[in-house]
Amino acid sequence: MSQNREYWERLAPHRPGEPVEFFVEGGSALTKSELAIVGDVSGRRVLQLACSTGDESLTFAQRGAAVTAVDLAPSHLATGRAKAAALGLNVEFVEHDMMTLDPRITGFDVIYISWGGLCWVPDLSEWMRLVADRMNPGAVLVISEHHPLWEVLTVRGENTLSVSSDYFGIGRDGYADPLKAPEITRRLGTPDVPHRSYVWNLGSVVTAALAAGLTLQSLQEFPDPDSYPGLGDRATYIPATYLLAATR
Repeated sequence: MSQNREYWERLAPHRPGEPVEFFVEGGSALTKSELAIVGDVSGRRVLQLACSTGDESLTFAQRGAAVTAVDLAPSHLATGRAKAAALGLNVEFVEHDMMTLDPRITGFDVIYISWGGLCWVPDLSEWMRLVADRMNPGAVLVISEHHPLWEVLTVRGENTLSVSSDYFGIGRDGYADPLKAPEITRRLGTPDVPHRSYVWNLGSVVTAALAAGLTLQSLQEFPDPDSYPGLGDRATYIPATYLLAATR
């Protein structure tokens, strides 16, 4: 995790997220599907894990939530704080490894983690237990993430895919398919820092949630043609993202 922190610190100055004007003009960093799952957050306590610059946290705060946003890269958090201040929003940005959260970070009605977050969790079962312990009765955990099938498939041409990684593997050093790397590294190049990410298949995510005592509310899968560039019309035939909601 310390290596991953350094990796993201190197990238943070180049990842400002949405500009302040985006939020002033009514933009939402949450999708319609995410908003539908979460519902009215006014007066509710929301925790965003692996928040990066906290754009989703700002959206939650604009909708009346009391928000805590956690990330391990201090530069990302500084960017989020500056945007919250410019918008007059009260979001508590906290520097923490999401595997070792301070016990005082607890008592939430919504816990949310977005695309490219869960792949940095080294122990899914432990993470899910930690999350469940931070949830109030009736609270919801929302995981909005790249589909693990997308993580292991590589486009080789129109209507042509190959398997570039192991769907049932876990640890991943680097990326067999460069398009699976964070977008910023595709623009700038990967920092010369060792880092490790993880591919959690859907079965492992659901099983970990159930083992932590959560109740599965919904599991939706979505296509995204932009996630399979060059595949052609059938890019919408396979999932690119998923949205899981589980309650305590």
